[in-house]
Amino acid sequence: MIEIPLAVFVLLIAPVAALLLGFFILRPAKPDWTHWPILASCALVCVASLALAARVYTGWGIDATIYTWMAAGNWGVPFGVRVDGLSASMLLMVSLVGALIQVYAVGYMKGDPGFSRFFLYFHMFYLAMIGLLLSNNYVQFYLFWEMVGVASYLLIGFWYEKEAPRKAAMQAFLTNRVGDFGLMLAVLILLSLFHGNTRFAVVFPLITAVNPSLIALVGLLLFWAATAKSAQFPLYFWLPDAMEGPTPVSALMHAATMVTAGIFLLVRSWPLIAAIGNLPELIGAVGAITAIGAAIIAATKTDLKRILAYSTVSHLGLMAFALGLGQVAPAMFHLITHGFFKAVLFLCVGNIAHALGKGSVEVCDVGGVAKKMPVTFACFSVGAISLAGLWPFAGFYSKDAILKAALHHGGMAAAAGLLIETLSAFYIFRMLFLTFLGPRTEQKGPGRAQEPGLMMRVPIVLLSLGALSAGWFFSHFSTMLSSGWPLRDGVAPLPEFSRTTLAAATAAAALGVLAAYWLTMMRPAWDWRWRRDHPHWEEIFQSDFGWKEVVRFFVHWFGGLAHKIGRDWDEKAWDGFIESTPSVARRLGEAGSALASGLINDYLWWMLAGTSLLLYAVIR
Repeated sequence: MIEIPLAVFVLLIAPVAALLLGFFILRPAKPDWTHWPILASCALVCVASLALAARVYTGWGIDATIYTWMAAGNWGVPFGVRVDGLSASMLLMVSLVGALIQVYAVGYMKGDPGFSRFFLYFHMFYLAMIGLLLSNNYVQFYLFWEMVGVASYLLIGFWYEKEAPRKAAMQAFLTNRVGDFGLMLAVLILLSLFHGNTRFAVVFPLITAVNPSLIALVGLLLFWAATAKSAQFPLYFWLPDAMEGPTPVSALMHAATMVTAGIFLLVRSWPLIAAIGNLPELIGAVGAITAIGAAIIAATKTDLKRILAYSTVSHLGLMAFALGLGQVAPAMFHLITHGFFKAVLFLCVGNIAHALGKGSVEVCDVGGVAKKMPVTFACFSVGAISLAGLWPFAGFYSKDAILKAALHHGGMAAAAGLLIETLSAFYIFRMLFLTFLGPRTEQKGPGRAQEPGLMMRVPIVLLSLGALSAGWFFSHFSTMLSSGWPLRDGVAPLPEFSRTTLAAATAAAALGVLAAYWLTMMRPAWDWRWRRDHPHWEEIFQSDFGWKEVVRFFVHWFGGLAHKIGRDWDEKAWDGFIESTPSVARRLGEAGSALASGLINDYLWWMLAGTSLLLYAVIR
């Protein structure tokens, strides 16, 4: 029997215990204390993740079944844990980033009537992602995948008394239903092919031994599920609207949970996906379209949280683009560095919103905030530089690895990589200049802006250190990633440092920074005047260049079709069935009455017929 380390149990038991303690004991008696067991659980999870990562780095790994459900002969659905380089590296990022965001949330949500409810939902979100990362089979993975979706629905719609959060939560939930249905079908096919045992260690080695058409279908369904969860084109539109929840929710969702689950699914399933013809190329193409399109949209937005939301969509597309190039390690590397710098960016925006007493902030509401909030400005600058991919910040190392692969492929891949680099630098520095250094276009907020308390400052400082140094700590990332992970051809190492790539990346990012500086600092009123003088373009920007209108058309069309089908079924089929039931029963009764004539001869004939049929059945 395989011995499972205590740290693995801590990862699952600590959050469950914190939730039970908070829900059943503290929430009814001391609701303001609900966060204390949550924070203690976060500390234990961080320690356990660090311990497992240290062991995995030395080559250790584990894949153990704890319980088998519906065991019968060679059929059975196992439940267990898998700790390898992939899960350990993700656990490290999710636990650290998630813990700091939850500490920040204590200060951000202080005084909210739903304080205790928020932390129970929030920690359930955290637990669901940890369970997903530890899963060793597709059935278990699917269950935690759904748990992540439910938790996100509860958190996006946390302020349910407002209409906008309710609508955003429902849109996110229904859009993800589309992807979840794909994952469910994939899991059902795998259950059938492998007799209930969907463990990764069982499925991957036997891919070539089963029906290739079904495996190809499974791969497409997995990609479809990831497209919805990780907000790829054409199902990206739910994520920007999900900003209606509290800012810590946005930070956790974008940095460490929910949207990262889709990319993680693709990477975890890469041995299967890589065996399917042109599927990796399709993933890369969709990723490139998403990355470029979302970056362009981000450059047109004025709401701070929505700019970052489209930025997340773009960077998730960049990870999918890297996978399409066959660069598994760089894609995962960027997923981890992205977690640090995107968390600090969201929390800095949360500081501004908290200072102004607003749920959302437009760039026209602020300007010159740097003097009022120097710590927030410094931390946001670190996150912005890292996102832009400038040396020596964390984002540089992961984006450099992807860009080097794109330049090696040449052609469209190289052009796409450089364009994404330039656009990323442009929109994030446009946001930085307008928010922190630009002129005060309106006097609504900056006069009142001030730094929040330590509970909200310390987490962003620590996360900014991660955004600065995560690239150094994960410089041997491919070595850790390959530990205990059965890729068919192993994990390709991260590309070595290249002066050519450094020059190309720096030039592309510098171009974006300079363009942002010219448009925002040298021509500070240009953006506002151009939007005022071209209102039709403002409408185009707000509709994501028309894509939201396309989505709205299909939603209304399918909604109308469903309503018509439901109405026709209710009026014709169901009502007809109900109305015809009495007459059918009456006719059956009349037929039965005719058989019961009371004449002995009739009964003898029926007995003879029945006996004849019985003898025929026995003799035959």
